[in-house]
Amino acid sequence: MRYTLIFFSFISVSHVNAQSANFDPNIVINSSIDTTSLKIGEEIIYTIDITSKNKYNISFDEKPNFIPFEMLDSYPYDSIIDSSKISKKYSLIKFEPGEFWIPSQKIYFDQSIKFTDSILIVIKDVVVDTLKQNLFDIKPIIPVKRNYQKIFLRLILILVTLTIAYLLYRYYILKSNDDSDDIIKSLYEIAFEKLEDLNSLKPNSQIEFKEYYTILVDIFREYLESQVKIPAMESTSRELILRINMLKDSGNYNFEKKQIDKLEELFTKSDLIKFAKSLPTKSDINIDFITIRDFITSTEKIYNEKFEKIEEPEVKDQNINITEYVKNFLKYSMVVITTILILSILIFGYYPVRDTILLNPTKKLLDKEWFTSQYGSPPIELSTPLVLKRVIDSIDLNKFQMGRLEDNFYLSLDFKDVNQTENPVNLDLIKNGLINDFQVLGSKNILVKDDQFTVKSGDTALRLYGSLDIEFNNDLIRSNFTSVILPYDKKTIKLIIVYRDNDRYANDIESRILNSLDIIKEL
Repeated sequence: MRYTLIFFSFISVSHVNAQSANFDPNIVINSSIDTTSLKIGEEIIYTIDITSKNKYNISFDEKPNFIPFEMLDSYPYDSIIDSSKISKKYSLIKFEPGEFWIPSQKIYFDQSIKFTDSILIVIKDVVVDTLKQNLFDIKPIIPVKRNYQKIFLRLILILVTLTIAYLLYRYYILKSNDDSDDIIKSLYEIAFEKLEDLNSLKPNSQIEFKEYYTILVDIFREYLESQVKIPAMESTSRELILRINMLKDSGNYNFEKKQIDKLEELFTKSDLIKFAKSLPTKSDINIDFITIRDFITSTEKIYNEKFEKIEEPEVKDQNINITEYVKNFLKYSMVVITTILILSILIFGYYPVRDTILLNPTKKLLDKEWFTSQYGSPPIELSTPLVLKRVIDSIDLNKFQMGRLEDNFYLSLDFKDVNQTENPVNLDLIKNGLINDFQVLGSKNILVKDDQFTVKSGDTALRLYGSLDIEFNNDLIRSNFTSVILPYDKKTIKLIIVYRDNDRYANDIESRILNSLDIIKEL
């Protein structure tokens, strides 16, 4: 029995070992790359190939470790089930020269782990031939003046907008105040509106008659108390008639005796209706309403004749109002614009503000968005405020210009073939040729100086500079010029810049153009 247990235990252990990948000799893992020697920045394709006769659930690290390399991409792996083959690829890269190992990678077979072999890779540095490639000093930082034109224009726009908004606000506020003044009604108009409302009532019962006469008499009392300044609301009917007679006797109000008698009858009838429950007829109501209305009208007429000068309503001239508002607008606009100008001059300076407002042509060129383009053959790279235009020259078509010679700023770029019999570096010939070109264009009093100039590519050029007079409309305009000439064996490249003397912005434009001048030797 003991030997039987030992035998079955041995069989079960053998079966477990046969199912574990760690003890499976039929698993083959190969790791490879396309090349073991690369340049800096070249892509490395790292491949893991797995072959197994037994079936396993094979997987890879979700975040594999390839340090010191960087992983660019992890491609989905291909599997062929019938032959039990799996291929997994990674894209790697390295930006430092030297010898580096691609570390071993984990591969999971069910619950077991196997590792790939590490691979040595040589990363080569890029060799620079200093004999063929010129080396240049680092160019110094060029200070660039800040462009305040956009800020200045935005400031003006904001302040003008605020001024217009303020004036519109004032206009509508004043207009609404005028309208509110017009809405105020006189005591006479208020009393008549109340009478019109009362006249729309048609009383039928004794209670309604009582209410009607109470309102009618109160309207009369309120008007007298407010307009004539007597205590009409606190007086009894007899006292009120007495006060009205006193006003008549004093000569202040020339009431008719007939009107006072009708008013006294109305008060008596009103008291009988309110206290004795008397009922008036419809004709009585109409007569009493007319009595109150006429008495108020007479009182208003006497009041206006005695105490106030009747003024005809002023007809406002709309044209005068518009003129006043235009004057106010111009006045406030001048104040705002003057304030803006003073602040701008204090912040930016007098000449930048003045030239921005007056649209100085060279300042507009300097403040424009510049263009960098290539011209001619060999290609010349140049940054300019305007793109140069090809012009038809009598010799060839390789000439480009910006503006005309009589403009505030002129630029031309010329490419001319060299006659093999001539010496392209002869300074006197170059000077005479430039002077002759200016004279053909109508220039006089030409003074020329020369020195050397180095373009961005490192090539040395000849620079001719000086002054001349340009004849335009029978006037001589004093100007300055600069010409950069590159005399090659087969081609002479000539850049000419001409601008007005004492132009405060032309020097900045010229410096920016010359600093951008470059010869493109490799495309």
